[in-house]
Amino acid sequence: MTVRRRLLLVSLLTLALGLGALLVVGNVLLRAGVQAQAGGVLRARADAQLAELTVTPTGIRVRENSGDEVLDRSTWVLAGNRVVERPTGVSARLDRTAEAMGRRRRRIERDAPGDMRLRAAPVTDPRSGRTAGAIVVGYAMAPLERIQHEVLVGSFFLAGLVLLAGALATRRALNGALRPVAQMTTRAEDWGAHDLDRRFDLGPARDELTGLAATLDGLLARIAASRRHEQRFASEVAHELRTPIAALRGRAELALAATGDEAAHEREVALRAVVDDAIRVDRAIDALMAVARRELDPSAGSVDLTALVADIDGVEVRVDGTLPAAEGEPEVVRRALAPLIENARRYAREQVVLELSSGAGRVRIAVRDDGPGLEAALAERAFDPGTRGPGDSGNGAGLGLPLARRLARSCGGDVTRGPGPGGCFVLELPAVGREAIM
Repeated sequence: MTVRRRLLLVSLLTLALGLGALLVVGNVLLRAGVQAQAGGVLRARADAQLAELTVTPTGIRVRENSGDEVLDRSTWVLAGNRVVERPTGVSARLDRTAEAMGRRRRRIERDAPGDMRLRAAPVTDPRSGRTAGAIVVGYAMAPLERIQHEVLVGSFFLAGLVLLAGALATRRALNGALRPVAQMTTRAEDWGAHDLDRRFDLGPARDELTGLAATLDGLLARIAASRRHEQRFASEVAHELRTPIAALRGRAELALAATGDEAAHEREVALRAVVDDAIRVDRAIDALMAVARRELDPSAGSVDLTALVADIDGVEVRVDGTLPAAEGEPEVVRRALAPLIENARRYAREQVVLELSSGAGRVRIAVRDDGPGLEAALAERAFDPGTRGPGDSGNGAGLGLPLARRLARSCGGDVTRGPGPGGCFVLELPAVGREAIM
């Protein structure tokens, strides 16, 4: 059973119970009102009949009056235990019941056979105060009971109409309230496994259901961001492995192609180089994965940039004075610098220069080349993933500069475009120690 049907059934059951309670209470009150009205009529008739009686030493005498026809049709007068006057045309059971009530000589009111209600009242001698007899008056309940029955039937019919109207109104309200769920279900059924950028878009949270939709939209946004993060991480790892693997392959091919007396020595040298390169690749992967999993705080350590660039071959290094240590894990900083050097080598005509300097609490490495430089049209777009310069040979994936900037920012630094001539990108990091506040 669907949620809509369960809610509808619960609502109708609650409404039916409420209407049933109202019907019961209403009819109980109606019956009490009918009884009260009958009691009032009986008291009035008893008082009127007592006013027509005269108590004499020999018994009770009934004074005749032209307006007594109604009383005569439903009145019993008893002098002692003897019936002085009784109505005509009544059943024997009703007659016996009335006589029994009168002989008890006290005020009694009760239902009697033939849809009648009887009231007995004692007759006292005003001179001596003794009870001389009793009167019993009756009232036909059939008209009132017929009205009560009609009211009961009408109330059931009205309750049925109210229940039907309530069912229609509740169903309409439930359909309106659950419409966002139906829309979300329909949209979700149309989405594929890779449609993580689609949203329910039900607007701001106005109630619980639209609040749920907004929450799910936020969850989808986080899932999409996580997926993009994984895709970017996979691309960055592939980017970082492409050059080392190519170098490993080249060294292995050279070792296999070695001949002559020095072949064994060349293979040993090549294998040692392969091992060294494999160790560096392993460190790079560990650093990238640690940063991606946030197991490593890139800004927790410190690095000597002068010592770090000393291990880089094929570049000219220029150091402006004595540099302070920079914040950042050495391996993370090395991976941030590597794409900048690789990019400079790709576009340089003859020379790649690393200029190290410090100031204003920062340590900088400017990677320069004597190539054509970055076109002004690219500007900041060069740091968008997949962006490549017009002169790119097609071997690059356009991930180097974005990776360098992301890793630098994870250390509290940044990678920016530097001034020409030629190409220039600047890696800057926070300085450690007193130099950081100078």
